[in-house]
Amino acid sequence: MDELRERIAYLQGLAEGLKLEEGKDEARILSQVIDIIADLADQLEDLQVALEDLEDYVDSFDDELFEDDEDFDDEDDEIEDDYYCCEDDIDYVEVECPQCHDIICFESDIIDDEDIIEVTCPNCSKVVFVNDGSMPLPEGYEKRDDEENRDD
Repeated sequence: MDELRERIAYLQGLAEGLKLEEGKDEARILSQVIDIIADLADQLEDLQVALEDLEDYVDSFDDELFEDDEDFDDEDDEIEDDYYCCEDDIDYVEVECPQCHDIICFESDIIDDEDIIEVTCPNCSKVVFVNDGSMPLPEGYEKRDDEENRDD
């Protein structure tokens, strides 16, 4: 950035050295072009500072997530299951990804939803369940009757 500022200052010096007659169109245009270039350099510097701040902010999240992942690896298997499906007031369904064999949890309401919903593995992006009837229901789950789904 310093090199750019030096080049702009050099350009300004060259323009002054031309001793163009003030008020002439050429002098005004040249002056405006140099001012615009200087403004662009200012804005570029502001963007660089904002980008560095954003990178620091994202890195802090990355560090926190990594720390949480390390803590998670130290826990026993029973707590590991709770990590994925810990909400007491929401029923979850667990399915195993056929590709990477991770256990995927999703809300049981998805199974009975009228809209077609695909559940994908966050690890490998393989579809693990579709509520359109094309896949078997997860173990231990039975589809509700239409009468149970209706509000009376």
